[in-house]
Amino acid sequence: MANIDFNAVIETLKNEVGKLALDTIDNYAEAAKADGLKLLKSLENDIKTWGIQLVEGKLAADDVEFLIMGKKEIIEMNTLKQAGLGMVKADEFKNSLLQLVVKTVIGLI
Repeated sequence: MANIDFNAVIETLKNEVGKLALDTIDNYAEAAKADGLKLLKSLENDIKTWGIQLVEGKLAADDVEFLIMGKKEIIEMNTLKQAGLGMVKADEFKNSLLQLVVKTVIGLI
């Protein structure tokens, strides 16, 4: 198995959250970044576990995508909602962020 530095993966994702926030919802970028970082924190252990399983061949890329996207319903974008961003836009940001996580984890193989 390849030796993967998951701390570096998480740091890369954290940096990408800010960029994604600016690209998608500029007026609410700070709130989006805060929610995005909370989301990453909540997924950190899953990212490591599923990333290892993916690299070891225990999970397929489709499985990882399913598992990550399955978290969508339990993740709340509270800071964005409190800032006044509509639920549809908050959900779009959440989906974009989860897709970023999927792409990053699948990119490990």
